[in-house]
Amino acid sequence: MARIKPVPQALDPLPPGTSCLLRQGDNAVAYHIPTTPSSDDASPLKTTIALPRRSNWTSGLHFHAAHTEYLRLVKGAMFVELHGQTKLISAAKGGEIDRDTGDLMQEGLVIVVPRYARHNWGRLEHHIHTSNMSLGYDSNQQDLWPEDWTEDVVVEEWTDPSNIQKALFFWNLNRIITESSEATLKRRQQVTKAILGRFWIDLQLFTVFWQLDNWPIFIDLRLMPSVSSREFFCRSTNAAEVVISFVLLFVARIAGLLLGLHAVEQRRTPDALWEAYSKPAHA
Repeated sequence: MARIKPVPQALDPLPPGTSCLLRQGDNAVAYHIPTTPSSDDASPLKTTIALPRRSNWTSGLHFHAAHTEYLRLVKGAMFVELHGQTKLISAAKGGEIDRDTGDLMQEGLVIVVPRYARHNWGRLEHHIHTSNMSLGYDSNQQDLWPEDWTEDVVVEEWTDPSNIQKALFFWNLNRIITESSEATLKRRQQVTKAILGRFWIDLQLFTVFWQLDNWPIFIDLRLMPSVSSREFFCRSTNAAEVVISFVLLFVARIAGLLLGLHAVEQRRTPDALWEAYSKPAHA
């Protein structure tokens, strides 16, 4: 039987001050991204991410060096991998649930992600289906999982300090992925694209990652059998992962500079955000 494809849809009504960008496929997602800078310093810009049923989308394991990140579960059930541990959180239950009993362990739907904390998140249903028995999941345990474990997931995301960087990140990242830039490429960029093939998009994304504070974990060293679970080795592993990310993105950044690639481009950015970004302080 063919797998039923997930269908991303914009929230109705849209979160205030946002516009929706949809991505199709198995990793279907609806991004509701701010289109203007915040007029109130006390109100952070929030991006709302909606994951439809059956979506395999995850944020990917990454960290932030310049921001503390906040995730608030609005609807559905999600997993959050943070500090080497995986938490299961249900909006219907009101917080973190026990993986063995399904009982509420801790109230609260806001997850705080400190700077340099490696993290990843996505739908609980996807996590359960892709996890093996060693993690304690069994098809016979479905009656223990929260009632919203297969539902659409809606998560709000913002940062401290709050600025336009997160909105710029989502607009430029997604438009690199979803839109063709063939008509705007310079000659040396066209040649490089022909050489790199599908890695051309990766090079552009790495340029965005470097400038807009999103550092992927390229090699998850905790998966190596030789790495001890003791705190000293975990810290050493985290440091090594950070160094690897910085080195690889630095190399990509140099290549991007030589090719004239920019993390933020006017054609990919809403007018009000571009105007705020292109002020002299950002020139």
